[in-house]
Amino acid sequence: MKNKTIYIYAAIFLVMITGIFSNSILSQGKQAPPPLEIMYSNSNGNVNTPMLTTTMPEQKQKSVQLVTLENQLETARLSGNVMAAQQIQLQINTLLGTAEVHQPSMIADHHSGSPSNGNEGDYNQSSIHSWSIYSHAFAVAPTGSNVEGRLFYLLSQDSQSGGDTLKLMYSSNNGASWSTAFWMSMNGYTFNKDEMDIEAVYDGTNTWVYGVAGVTDQGDGRKKILFMRRNATSGTDYYWTILNFPGSGAGMNYYNPRITSDNTNYTSNAYVMMICSMDSLAGANHFVKQKYMYSSTPFAATPGLNYIQPNGTGGFYWSTSNITNGSVYLNSDIAYYKDDGGSGSGRVMTVYNCYGSGFNNIYIAYLNGYSTSGGSMVVTEANIIKDLRIAFNGGTNIRTGMISYVRQYNSTDWDIFGLKTTNGGSTAGDWTRDTLDYTGDRARTCDLIAVRNTASQFKVSYVQDNPITPAGFYRTFTGSSWSAKIQMTSSVPDTVWAEPRAGYVLGGGDNGIGIWSSMNGYNGYCSRNMTSTTGIISNQIPNGFSLSQNYPNPFNPETTIKFALPVGGNVTLKVFDVTGRLVSEIVNGNLQAGLHEVNFNASNLSSGAYFYKLETKDFTDIKKMVLVK
Repeated sequence: MKNKTIYIYAAIFLVMITGIFSNSILSQGKQAPPPLEIMYSNSNGNVNTPMLTTTMPEQKQKSVQLVTLENQLETARLSGNVMAAQQIQLQINTLLGTAEVHQPSMIADHHSGSPSNGNEGDYNQSSIHSWSIYSHAFAVAPTGSNVEGRLFYLLSQDSQSGGDTLKLMYSSNNGASWSTAFWMSMNGYTFNKDEMDIEAVYDGTNTWVYGVAGVTDQGDGRKKILFMRRNATSGTDYYWTILNFPGSGAGMNYYNPRITSDNTNYTSNAYVMMICSMDSLAGANHFVKQKYMYSSTPFAATPGLNYIQPNGTGGFYWSTSNITNGSVYLNSDIAYYKDDGGSGSGRVMTVYNCYGSGFNNIYIAYLNGYSTSGGSMVVTEANIIKDLRIAFNGGTNIRTGMISYVRQYNSTDWDIFGLKTTNGGSTAGDWTRDTLDYTGDRARTCDLIAVRNTASQFKVSYVQDNPITPAGFYRTFTGSSWSAKIQMTSSVPDTVWAEPRAGYVLGGGDNGIGIWSSMNGYNGYCSRNMTSTTGIISNQIPNGFSLSQNYPNPFNPETTIKFALPVGGNVTLKVFDVTGRLVSEIVNGNLQAGLHEVNFNASNLSSGAYFYKLETKDFTDIKKMVLVK
């Protein structure tokens, strides 16, 4: 009789908890975002007088001579004729009134190589670097290169005094362990927080790592842009310089650099392109602009740097003046694809938004070629936008691209959105919108990467309060759908100095990579095999739904939860405390049928009883677990 009484009490308690959980889920509903609206903008890029219209303006026409030279250049580049390509590019530069600048490499204290950091620990998470990180970036060597699939991690290390250190790490085993390729002391410069980007480029013989970073000159206090190149395998073949934009001088800051290349379509004749922001800081003519640079000779001992501004003195495109708020931040990103099936031109595309300026719209602009303005669009937006990213897959007849960003819903609720295109995105109707994460939690950062030469494959990493303590998440877009949301961090990730970066490994399958650091930018970590660690573990189709008891239980601080799905569909797995308050959302997305396993880390929770709830369209189950610290 005693056992029966306990069973009745347990059943009553389960009903009460289920009711509480149901109310919590229903209370998370919120108003849908407004319909996507994309307008065309005027051609001069001045957002003070945007002149938005629904009619696409007439494209700028190239001269017959320029078109002829560009066709000849295309033939030379595709055939691998480096000398002919360089000669034709010089003719184009002369026609456009521009010239490449050759800046000598800086002298720096350079050191090569170090032993491996060792293998990964539990849950497929490896330690990359143990020190204070100010900024970091990720890249992967392309298919067919001499170091195919090698992962690269560039970081800036805080020295606490004097100049900071720049370090390049690499992994040849898909992120299981990491080694140092080189490090150098940046005497006289300190790195700016979260301003770094890299691009791996294969020239047909060697793989090169190109990087850009925002730095502060300790001499004059100005923010400047470091541009660097390093051979992936040679310890003596490197180049770096501080970019010297025309007109640069006292009272001008350059920041937030981003880099890309057209290596998806060219090898020995690949170009490298970058964009950054410029702020005149003060005065009656205070202005903020984009600045653009490309190199058509990136593999030369001293690469040629072309500082052409396709929109004249207005910069690449975005320009605004009479700003009185000194805390504005022009956030830009840059990507490339070949417009096969369209104009046929190489297309450099940027996306940008000025956070803190009152201009909440998202601006998109592109070039037909590498120096001729092609067009611009504006995604109208009333809410605040931040962390813009753009990426294209690139390759022959592949024009798939994506834009990701963080959008404010209210003061405590920020969401992750994505704009995607399958045909280049040069017209307003080419873009559609996805809500990557539209819960009631606060998203804090977002990063995006495209899988090279593979249509419609993208990776996103972001930090979101879960629902109180920040955690890092990872999602994959393949074809036309998003994978389930996967937690990729085992502790609270940094959102100020070195925000999480999305990555991937070659070969398909479970190819997700997430790079992140802990709070305040301490230490660097690599999370990998994430869909295996927190996803399907068997191809066997179970007979029915089930939720297993977590193991171990009690636990501290990690435990494993397994569940079975006889059919695929949308699945949520959430953790609640004894009051019914949601404390963690482990899974929220579409999963395929099979046996699944997830790892739950409760390092940020207090000791006590918790309940985890699995819910699908046709099944709900709740189990109790105990955290003992």
